[in-house]
Amino acid sequence: MTRRRRVVVTGTGGTDVLRVVTDEAPEPGPGQLRIRVTAAGVARADLLMRAGRYPGRTPVPPFTPGWDATGVVDAVGPHVPARWYGRRVTALTLTGGHASHVCVPADAPVELPDGVSEYVAACLPLTHLTAHELLHRVARARSGERVLVHGATGGVGTALLALGRRHGVELYGVAAARDHALVRSYGAEPVDRDQPVLPRVDVVFDMVGGATLGASWRALRRGGRLVSYGFLSATARPPVDLARLRLWNTLPGGRRAAFYRLSRAARRHPERVRTALETLVGLVGAGALEPRLAARVPLDEPAEAHRLADGSPSRGKVLLVP
Repeated sequence: MTRRRRVVVTGTGGTDVLRVVTDEAPEPGPGQLRIRVTAAGVARADLLMRAGRYPGRTPVPPFTPGWDATGVVDAVGPHVPARWYGRRVTALTLTGGHASHVCVPADAPVELPDGVSEYVAACLPLTHLTAHELLHRVARARSGERVLVHGATGGVGTALLALGRRHGVELYGVAAARDHALVRSYGAEPVDRDQPVLPRVDVVFDMVGGATLGASWRALRRGGRLVSYGFLSATARPPVDLARLRLWNTLPGGRRAAFYRLSRAARRHPERVRTALETLVGLVGAGALEPRLAARVPLDEPAEAHRLADGSPSRGKVLLVP
């Protein structure tokens, strides 16, 4: 019998609701495999779920958070090829990743080639998958278009800058003055977050919501696309924001607005999302993509990982390491 350690959110609140428990590791069922986790990303969504402020589908406490996991396959279920055993993989889990062992559908993981660190790969599934989908699937940004990124120094923001630069778009990143140098390092033009004068652009990626949405919409050129994917603003109200996006789509002028959530895409189009993750792993393997890694924190210290992830997201991804 294999034992596992996992983080449990026991209720709604601060980091004091986080516990680490030891129990029996799950056995993979039909069509599943089990990953012995070596690294799992800590996302802002995990912090919002813990605090009871996540606007989407949130598990009822107690639950184990964790949108992604990277590690080694240590068990396979019925109808899963034995060749998976011992392979290094990364996967989008949506929940349960903050554990020493997690079971996932066998068609979810992407194998890591030699030379790709498991720690670097653990930075990809949530933030970079979201950015890839936003850029290529939702906005369908074209080379040469002008693209504005709100929250440009966050996890998805920096991923959008990195992937956008590769795609040949002209980038603008909204950030605090102290982070303008980071925005420039991605080849983007910084826009001051505290005194924003938004340029006219073809695409806006807005993870803030609330009052920011109106400014984002007004910044669009004819035929432009606004993609909202978050509600971080204190003024954001999800039902109202979504209603505004739908209303704007009825206006003349050729502009369009959309809302995107990775969890919904992963449930409806798992093969597409897995293919995108495979592309991202390939870019890392080729040296064409270098995710920022801020810290590796032992799994037994989830409160510290949440504190670091909440403190300065511009430093990069925080990982929990079993």
